[in-house]
Amino acid sequence: MTAQEKNLRYIVLEQGDIGGTILQYPRAKIVMTNPVELPLWGKLKFTEASKEQLLELWNAIIEKTKLKIATNEKVSNIQYANDEFTLTTSTRQVTARYVILALGRRGTPRKLGVPGEERSKVTYRLIDAATHNNEHIMVVGGGDSAIEAAIGLASQNNNTVTLSYRKNEFSRIKERNKTHIDDFVSRKKLTVIFNSEVKEIREDSILLLTQNGEQEIKNSYVYIFAGGELPNEFLKKIGIQMHAQVV
Repeated sequence: MTAQEKNLRYIVLEQGDIGGTILQYPRAKIVMTNPVELPLWGKLKFTEASKEQLLELWNAIIEKTKLKIATNEKVSNIQYANDEFTLTTSTRQVTARYVILALGRRGTPRKLGVPGEERSKVTYRLIDAATHNNEHIMVVGGGDSAIEAAIGLASQNNNTVTLSYRKNEFSRIKERNKTHIDDFVSRKKLTVIFNSEVKEIREDSILLLTQNGEQEIKNSYVYIFAGGELPNEFLKKIGIQMHAQVV
């Protein structure tokens, strides 16, 4: 917005959708922020907003200011020659005199690539299990993060929790988590469906591919724990040196 205000030529290349990390938050989660002055828009005075309110505001700002943002366009390489950078994306090449990297610190959540994954009820990180009560929740994954999330969600009031895992058993998880999830399954506090994969995420349900065919399950929220892609290799590839600093 500052670049546009100063009549600079620019483009924002975003590998995902508008919202970034906020999209990974649970539905209706309160996002804390500070009042800030935005170029071309004015002052944002609120100090907290729900995920949906913040996304709605951002989309309104983008629409009004006509910001040049290319979504779902991941940069795979950046090269420098003849006083300019050439950025290779998933769809094209872009040249620029300057490049600003705003990659974040948490890495890129690995997505399933299935229809409906862009819905606001889908997230890749559990912030507070206590915000969920009386919900139908699907957890996808078979690592410690997925199991801990499923157990935390199943420990809340009247949640119906299902865990989908593509393999036939859990492997390389903490013994404590193995003991806990076995206990929750035996007490029917949650359901584990092995050898299953998500086929489609619908508004009020989720479609799984299982050994017994397709299975549609009532659903309010989806938590996906399929690992992440840290940007370290990308940074090295484009020639950025990283050094440990002792304080």
